[in-house]
Amino acid sequence: MALQKVRLICGVVIGLIGAGCQALKQVDWDGRVGQYSYEQAVAELGRPTTEAKLAGGLRRAEWITNSGASAGRTLTGAGYRRATLGVLPLEPTEIHRLRDRYLRLTFDKAGRLASWEHGTKTGD
Repeated sequence: MALQKVRLICGVVIGLIGAGCQALKQVDWDGRVGQYSYEQAVAELGRPTTEAKLAGGLRRAEWITNSGASAGRTLTGAGYRRATLGVLPLEPTEIHRLRDRYLRLTFDKAGRLASWEHGTKTGD
């Protein structure tokens, strides 16, 4: 019974590692210019986070590929120590915001990929 659980856990871990490696696969966006459609992007990436119509019938769509998370301490106000019931000042809030990673695709009037860029920006 224990051996079956170990095998199951190992199988799950190996599967997750394989899925993670597949997700890290680099996409040849330069090779997709002129070939890749807006509909294909939505099917592959889901609905864009933001979208804008540009001059000349261009459409710019942006996907957040990795949301920057907040990390840190949020100790505010006054606290107390139970043993002595004395009031202790707590440290001020310290929040560290990581940057969002985005993929921005621009499509021409025909809905074909015209240009792309990726980078980081501060999230909301």
